[in-house]
Amino acid sequence: MEPLSYAPFDIGAHFLYYKKRPSEAGAERMFFMRNRQQWRSFFSGVAVTALVFSLGVPALAATVRTLEATYSGIRITLDGREVDPKDANGAAVEPFAVDGTTYLPVRAVADALGLEVTWDQERQTVALSTPGGQAPVPEESASPYSRTDPVPLGTAHTFRYAKGDDDWTITMQISESLRGDEAWQALKAANQFNDPAPTGKEYVLVRLSAKVYETSDPDQAVAFHLAGFDLYSADSVQYTAFWTVVTPSPKFDGRVYQGGTLDGYLAFLVNQSDPAPKVVFGADYTGAGGAWFSLT
Repeated sequence: MEPLSYAPFDIGAHFLYYKKRPSEAGAERMFFMRNRQQWRSFFSGVAVTALVFSLGVPALAATVRTLEATYSGIRITLDGREVDPKDANGAAVEPFAVDGTTYLPVRAVADALGLEVTWDQERQTVALSTPGGQAPVPEESASPYSRTDPVPLGTAHTFRYAKGDDDWTITMQISESLRGDEAWQALKAANQFNDPAPTGKEYVLVRLSAKVYETSDPDQAVAFHLAGFDLYSADSVQYTAFWTVVTPSPKFDGRVYQGGTLDGYLAFLVNQSDPAPKVVFGADYTGAGGAWFSLT
């Protein structure tokens, strides 16, 4: 027995089955997955909750249990061919059993079936989808993020943008943030002609992503660029100066159709004394609405 911390998800009970080979004690178990297309169709667009073992992502402390796992050489085959399960970094991952239930690494199984795997930290959800297929539209985030409580760094936030003829459902996340000298060094390396921040100011360099799930017109692209964000200080005073620099690649600038994702860098100029600058995407001309994100 070997102790293992994991978030509970019974992929063995729900999706796959196994047969025991009649042999000696500790008989080898092998999972058989038949009909690749049937499995791909079943998995397509499915959101399964909280299997962190295979994705290498942290689980919430409230959902983590420590149990004893049995490793007994469980093997997986797909259409008669053996699957060599690996994690996102290419390291071998071995299926295991806990209290008679067998657990399989979801990334390895998804890779074998040709499915894409993503992790939604906010919902603690593993999402499987068919490459190039229409991803399911997630519900809007339940957390009441706002100007006074912006979305924290590293949190994926799903929201609806509805203005005029535009009606989109987007998931946006700021995954990385550099500030001060660290941000300036990255900007200087990106382009030697970038200007240093004026006295009393400093740069904040962030990496963010936006996935467009649904639009009112599937043939209409959503445009993302720096001008689509309004920058505010911690005490909710808008920065009115528009200061542009060349950011590292990839740049967060482009048009995205339904089902696409844009990922890249944006740079903002803030006061050095500002403890918690924030941005809003999609606010109207009065400042109402939109999705608020913390920059630090």
